[in-house]
Amino acid sequence: MTSVGRLRRTPTAWDLLNSWQWWAWGVLGLEVSRLARNSTDWHHLLEVCALFKTLILDEDGVYDPSHFNDRLLLRLKSTMSEVELHVLRSRLRGGILNKARRGELRYKLPIGLVYDAADRVVLDPDMQVWASLRALFTAFDSTGAATATVRHFAERDQLFPVRPGSGPRKGEVVWQRLVVGRVRSILRNPRYAGAYCFGRQRTTTLADGSTRTIKLPREEWISLKIDAHAGYISWDDHERNLKRLESTAKAFGQDRRHGPPREGPALLQGLVICGVCGERMTVRYRKRGDELLPSYMCILGAVNRARPRCQILCPASTTLPHRVASRKNVTEHPHGNVTGGPSMFAA
Repeated sequence: MTSVGRLRRTPTAWDLLNSWQWWAWGVLGLEVSRLARNSTDWHHLLEVCALFKTLILDEDGVYDPSHFNDRLLLRLKSTMSEVELHVLRSRLRGGILNKARRGELRYKLPIGLVYDAADRVVLDPDMQVWASLRALFTAFDSTGAATATVRHFAERDQLFPVRPGSGPRKGEVVWQRLVVGRVRSILRNPRYAGAYCFGRQRTTTLADGSTRTIKLPREEWISLKIDAHAGYISWDDHERNLKRLESTAKAFGQDRRHGPPREGPALLQGLVICGVCGERMTVRYRKRGDELLPSYMCILGAVNRARPRCQILCPASTTLPHRVASRKNVTEHPHGNVTGGPSMFAA
């Protein structure tokens, strides 16, 4: 009889299938149907047990999977076990959703908000964190753009607090350079306006096992309760900030992230990588007579982190990029992009 005592977790059907000696004896357990989390694994185990004449034993009796009646009973027990797990999971999920709809479900808060001793959401008592959040909302209110807010912090050499969710400093306050993505995330978060929300995102599992997170529109959120706790701004200010973000962030959404082909005569749009910093370069056009001339600009560092622009490359005409591939200072990037030095487009 095989032993799985050395495993530091609950043994599964695959642990038994991967053991070379299990088939020579038998499978013993208090409730053997618990070895499989779904019917597919369990049925596979039964077929192999029947092939090698391996007995299955639990607290109810001894079964021979090579006999039809025993195999039928084991499959029925597996189905009942799977239904039980489904019911338990559904009840747990239902309890979580009901608690979220009442605004009572506790989950991780963003930086600047904490739970007090009575489990109420309050502003962070750390005055430096509190002042940094206030400064961010004030800077955005005066500048009207996330990039200008980052530039405001960079010009004053001011760091911004973050609380890592993993790593050696998990849960601690770490001070870093402010980036555009963090500014947009804070401005879009209703918790800073004193609103309780749940279900803003949905995570789906793809065929390859990876996960994808989808942001949902407000009408599809599970819960939204305005004025549920203290906040840094009012709900009206939050709505106004969302409208200003929508009007200024159209050029930096998903359509620009992966460099897809766009309109215009430039041959290498979305493909050029800066040879100085490694960021993707964007295309701007200027008109000379009836001809549109592209300019390749490295501005992502300036936009995201308020750094100086690396370079601006201006070919003499639209025919020059067709000759770039034959130049020695241009190489193929491992991800299929064209890279080169600062003078790759010089005439």
